Amino acid sequence: MFSKLLIFLVQMCGSYKVYSEKIQAKELSKFFSPEQVDEIMNKGFYEGHFWYPRPFLPIEQEGQISLFDWGNRDKKAPFPTTGWAKQESIEKGRWNWLHPKTITIPITKGLEKGVWFDLPEGTEGLLVEKNGDTRVYMITEAAGHDYKKHVKHERMPVGKKKNYSEEK
Repeated sequence: MFSKLLIFLVQMCGSYKVYSEKIQAKELSKFFSPEQVDEIMNKGFYEGHFWYPRPFLPIEQEGQISLFDWGNRDKKAPFPTTGWAKQESIEKGRWNWLHPKTITIPITKGLEKGVWFDLPEGTEGLLVEKNGDTRVYMITEAAGHDYKKHVKHERMPVGKKKNYSEEK
């Protein structure tokens, strides 16, 4: 198992690194061969990107980390073609057809345009299922002033807010 949990995101949550003692090899084996699982475990972290062939996100449920496919890029799949869910669209009921469940994505730091910043604790995501296939979408909202100023992005993850001041 990994030694601690830490997730870094790049380009408004398009990439992350995971270090976690909570992620068990059986979770990694959902996405990797036994050799790749051993390599990840020996390296001590996994770096994931939304543009990988099969991206996934960690979610926290009952104190454990589980891994699920991150959004959808296949126009033939029965899911929205994105990795993010706008809070406004959720409130308007546009996700109701998938019977979404709000979950926690354990995120701590992000990087955008060379600036490291804190991200919300308890970042929220939607867990959806259709025809036996489960996906996770990160929930976003319009960025607040501090976030826009330091991160230079128009959308930000939904969760317990942090002070988005630049870190050196």
